[in-house]
Amino acid sequence: MKWPEPLLIIILLPLYFLSCDSKSYPHVLQLADSLANTCPDSAIALLEQFKDSASQESKETQMYYQLLTIKARDKAYITHTSDSLILEVLHYYEKKKDKKHLPEAYYYAGRIYRDLGDAPQALDYFFKAIDASSACMNYRLTSRIYSQIGTLYLYQEVYDKAHDVFVKAYQYAILAKDSISITYSLRDIGRTFSTLGKADSAIYYYKKADKLADKIKNINLKRIVNSELSEYYTKLGMYQKAYQSMQIAFEQINTINLAPRYCTAARYYYHTNQLDSATYYYTQLSLMNRYSYKAEGYQGLGYIARLKGEYKKALEYLDKDLAYTDSARNIIQTETVRKINSLYNYQLKEKENNRLKDTANNQKIWNIIFISFLISLILIFAVYWQYHKRKKQEELAQQRRIKRMQEEQYNQSLACIEENRRQIKKLEQSLQSAESIKSSLNQDLLNLQKKLIEKSNEQIIAKQEFREQGISILKKLPIYHKFLKAEQGIKIKKEDWQELTHSINEAYTDFTLRLLDLYPMKTIEMQVCLLIKIGVPPTQIAYITSHTKQAITSIRKRLYKKVFNMDGSPEDWDIFISSGSVK
Repeated sequence: MKWPEPLLIIILLPLYFLSCDSKSYPHVLQLADSLANTCPDSAIALLEQFKDSASQESKETQMYYQLLTIKARDKAYITHTSDSLILEVLHYYEKKKDKKHLPEAYYYAGRIYRDLGDAPQALDYFFKAIDASSACMNYRLTSRIYSQIGTLYLYQEVYDKAHDVFVKAYQYAILAKDSISITYSLRDIGRTFSTLGKADSAIYYYKKADKLADKIKNINLKRIVNSELSEYYTKLGMYQKAYQSMQIAFEQINTINLAPRYCTAARYYYHTNQLDSATYYYTQLSLMNRYSYKAEGYQGLGYIARLKGEYKKALEYLDKDLAYTDSARNIIQTETVRKINSLYNYQLKEKENNRLKDTANNQKIWNIIFISFLISLILIFAVYWQYHKRKKQEELAQQRRIKRMQEEQYNQSLACIEENRRQIKKLEQSLQSAESIKSSLNQDLLNLQKKLIEKSNEQIIAKQEFREQGISILKKLPIYHKFLKAEQGIKIKKEDWQELTHSINEAYTDFTLRLLDLYPMKTIEMQVCLLIKIGVPPTQIAYITSHTKQAITSIRKRLYKKVFNMDGSPEDWDIFISSGSVK
């Protein structure tokens, strides 16, 4: 039985006045903490009422209030848009070495960075949460942490590791006697087996999750499990069972987050050749606010129109698909321009601050450098000239190999375009024949087919231009030049790394996530790969990361060994990163 939220507050409030922890924090915060898991909206309302009072409380209470605010918003599925609040909380609890609250703070830091699209940072905080929670024996929290880690691995297609982590989440959920977490863990294990192509195991765990959701009478959880099971049955061609699960998924459906269910239904009806029903759900997707859903809806409608021989409609849907794709691209470009402007203003301030500092210390530093330079100039020049000559030859050879691999990728797209052009020529010949026999119907059909192929070429060219535009924008960014021209002793902040990571991911489509798919890299390893991607030489990488050149060489060799399971040179890893193989 689900208690009404106001009644639940009335029942729980007296209990907290008698609680043994009542001396630590205000009762309203303890109540909000309890409500966050079951009634997050009520918890948010309580915290909002306490907002003014919180500012008058001790620092400890203020930090607890901020942590609860983050927790309640997360439980209410409100997307996190900033890390400023959690960083303040983390700094406080880390300084205090608070064993009680620090594991949870690390956990929500991971949740925030996941929402922000920073998977490496999210994983780092999740692992810190695991380490911190080992002492407090909080099984429920530990289960949630492993579940989040597994989900990140799953999205990055690291399926073997995802399975192991989900099993750990399941084990800790059992220790915590948390039925809801157990159900989610069973679903997650089933989801992992489905990605590994182990159908029997996947269905077994999906059904086990369904039975437990039924046992605990959690209707919403039962719908979630059956929605995924229906989609998997459809993929396997088990359409009758897919339909049965889909019916459960659509029971008492609400208006929240309908798009995923519409996608499931549209794909089922499309694969079962029930085109009228598929048309309905694809149409619903086309009416969604998000451009990605609109594009998928129009794409599905285009497929159906083509199957029916309605080439004119198919062409119209393709035009709309392209239009929403262009709209999505414009949004990205607008955001990029905004970030460029913001970063430019920030760097102007940094340059002015550095200029003032340099003016005060310039004379003393110059005298020391000048004397040292005169003493070592001759020896350094001779060694450097030989070294530079050899490295230049190696770099030229490496650039030629990278260029050759990039040309091969580009030629694949050209070959596809050329094949489409050959088909257009054949259609033009057919058109001439149709004209000779005065067949207007054949002429219309052939003209529509010709336009569809031409649109296909436009899509290929648009994707090439979009990718090239992204790379071009990256090379114009101040953050790109800051790292490319960095010298020893330059101050690189955490925000600079975050901006560089985001910019590279924009230009090279989730570059860091794809790297993590290959190997779960440490922070320094990921930084080395980012700098290689923008063309920073190894010596400069050592300067920027405050490591020796030998250490950078070792990292590159180690990454090649881990990814390819064979020995390779540091240059081999550079070629792999720079060539576009990770794109």
